Amino acid sequence: MKAIHFFTTILLCWVSTLASVSVNAAEQAGLDASIEQLKSEVVELNQELFELEEQLLYPATTSIAVFVSMEEVEGFELSSIKLNLDQKDITSYLYSGQQVEALRRGGIQKIFTGNLKPGMHKLIAHVQGKDQDGHPLKRTVVVEFGKARSSKYLEVKISNNEKQAKPDFAIVEWK
Repeated sequence: MKAIHFFTTILLCWVSTLASVSVNAAEQAGLDASIEQLKSEVVELNQELFELEEQLLYPATTSIAVFVSMEEVEGFELSSIKLNLDQKDITSYLYSGQQVEALRRGGIQKIFTGNLKPGMHKLIAHVQGKDQDGHPLKRTVVVEFGKARSSKYLEVKISNNEKQAKPDFAIVEWK
């Protein structure tokens, strides 16, 4: 009788341990799901906060953005771009080989975002690189443009001039 009581006690302890382990596993799975949901909510809130910050810092009435694009240009390796807006240096960027390759594959880089009052303005882009022989190549591109009370988007565009076998540089407005 003592043996049955002993085995019954051990069996009950073993069953209660298994039950508590399965309850803990279920609680852990529920906790993991809650954590993942919280993570996704934090990512969504972070994106919304970023968008609100962009709207506050760069309202449509004063915002300007400058982008860089580059086609597959034979014999030209982009090194850097420096931008000057209304006789003030606003940004400069040094390019790695991977970044140049991304531009060649159709990538577009936002190089500058800022605020600008309505009126006439002048943007100068100083583009530096190397030609196919490794010699430095420097070009300056200038555009005068009007800024209204709406966002303005400009693009420093590097394209291939097949007739002259050299790159063309331009600053174009997005319409």
